[in-house]
Amino acid sequence: MNALPLLTLLALAQTPAPAKTTPTPNKETAAAAAQEPGGRILLAPKLGFFKTTTPLSGAFFLGAEAGYLTPLLGNRLAIVAEFNFHQPQVSGTLSDPQLPADAPYTLTEREMAILLSAVYRFEGTLLEGTLTPYVGAGPGLYLHRAETEAFGSTHIESETTVGFQLLGGAEYKLGPGGIFAEVHYHFTRVDFLTTGDVNLGGFLAAGVGYRLHL
Repeated sequence: MNALPLLTLLALAQTPAPAKTTPTPNKETAAAAAQEPGGRILLAPKLGFFKTTTPLSGAFFLGAEAGYLTPLLGNRLAIVAEFNFHQPQVSGTLSDPQLPADAPYTLTEREMAILLSAVYRFEGTLLEGTLTPYVGAGPGLYLHRAETEAFGSTHIESETTVGFQLLGGAEYKLGPGGIFAEVHYHFTRVDFLTTGDVNLGGFLAAGVGYRLHL
């Protein structure tokens, strides 16, 4: 009997199986993973302080946004729809030789805006991806209502205008989303009897909120 096949089988049985190796991710793979979005749906309430470029006083600003983080530009381009509201006013006294006495007045300008912006998010660039700066711009539809109280009566004017906004901010990752702070600049003109032809846009400073990623 030939023992060679038997010896061959015994040698194969005692040969250890090759160890499985786990591939080590390279820097490019890690960077790509860092850019993967936590959620493509973006929802956020906003609160801030708005000051127009007119003598109207500053006023609290309320807003809300809903956006979608597209796969474009490496998961960094978001399309965001936003609604915001603020109501500044100005008070003073009309003095004219033709008036029997000085007349106090109050002008309140209510503005609601519907905006659509393209926002570029610098995902994964600062603090190991926990801080995301962003910039954006887009058109807007602005609904104005000016109410003037003077001489014991109230005069109301309304107008709908188009304009645009520029924005920039930064978001810090926290939980299923992130807290953020941002600034806006709005431009939109109205031509009321009480205001004249002016830009009732202006600056939103210290806008803050929490953006949820779903």
